[in-house]
Amino acid sequence: MRLLQKTNRAYFLISGTAFIIAGVVFFFVISFFFKDQLNEKLLHDIKNITRSIKRNGTIPNYYPFIDIREVPVQSERSSKIIDTLIFNEFERREILFRQISLIRVINGKEYFIAVRDTLIEEDDLLEVIAIVTGSVFILLLVCLYFINRKLSLKIWQPFYNTLDELKEFSHDKPGFKLSSKSELYEFAELNKTLELLTQKVISDYQSLKRFTEDASHEIQTPLAVIQSKLETLMQYPGLKKEQAELINSAYVYTLRISKLTQTLLLLTKIANDQFPEKSAINISELLSEKTKMFEDHILEKSLTLNNEIKKECILETNFFLAESLIINLIGNAVKHSITGGIINIKLDKKHLEISNPGKPLPIPASKLFDRFYKINKSSDSPGLGLAIVREICRLNKWEINYIYEDNLHKVIVNF
Repeated sequence: MRLLQKTNRAYFLISGTAFIIAGVVFFFVISFFFKDQLNEKLLHDIKNITRSIKRNGTIPNYYPFIDIREVPVQSERSSKIIDTLIFNEFERREILFRQISLIRVINGKEYFIAVRDTLIEEDDLLEVIAIVTGSVFILLLVCLYFINRKLSLKIWQPFYNTLDELKEFSHDKPGFKLSSKSELYEFAELNKTLELLTQKVISDYQSLKRFTEDASHEIQTPLAVIQSKLETLMQYPGLKKEQAELINSAYVYTLRISKLTQTLLLLTKIANDQFPEKSAINISELLSEKTKMFEDHILEKSLTLNNEIKKECILETNFFLAESLIINLIGNAVKHSITGGIINIKLDKKHLEISNPGKPLPIPASKLFDRFYKINKSSDSPGLGLAIVREICRLNKWEINYIYEDNLHKVIVNF
């Protein structure tokens, strides 16, 4: 949810609650003042009627608004104020009246005097107030929404500019500087902090890059020397079997360390996006070409290769990364396929799918693409092949999935 939507929702909720409360209060206040004013009017009418009877001796009778009749002496003289319903012959329905009644002695006689006036029914008053309040509320909300939207967009524009620039940020481009400016203190401070942060990220990235390259180079050099010395030792005459086995074991481990170093360096370079060169790659041809590299392994395990490769599948990517992706996926399928199984390779313009038969994974599927996570702990593989595949997909914004169904391990790359 956007911030503007959240603030508008809060405004609407608070305003709606306030208007409902205000409408209820307004109803009771209007009702009270209206009845109070009506009471004063009716009392004033009683004074005028009493004065008229004293002067003229005639009794006005204008039903239902005025009702005067003579009553026995010593009747109760207290005044009463009530609301009463009286049938109206013109409207053919009962109408609510406000009535004040009392006993007055006029010219030595006692009279019952009742003065009435129509009273606004509470339902009608409530309906009018609800319509007026609702109309004002809707009008206010519409105005508030557009004013708040326009004002917020203007205020938050520097933030969105900064966000757009950050999306284009790359750690391998030194000298990054935000061009968006704002008169607001908070956004100005945010830009300063982000500039310091990005500069720190670039600096750390450059340091890590140099360290990785230097460490790899420094490790490869002594490893090459050790391998050369071990090869020389293995050619010495008169070596005992045990000595030869120890030297050969040490030589194998130096090869594994050398391969591991190279693989980690490749993984670091991919993660740091050090393969920016892209071109149109014919994945169909590249896939057909790289499957030939595994012909000996396929024959050794008596595997059957089933290809469904659509021609002219072109992708815009780095050639070396596309090559690494295909080699690792095919190599993984061949290595973990059961003897005599069928490896299926499917390719079209939307996805690449490579499947091989095998038993269910002894590890969670979510761990399959993690670094150094191996299905077979005794394997010579460093467990980085699928980690490299995942980094290549992430870099190219491809989606990679693994599923196991019908005794088949399937790795699917959606372009």
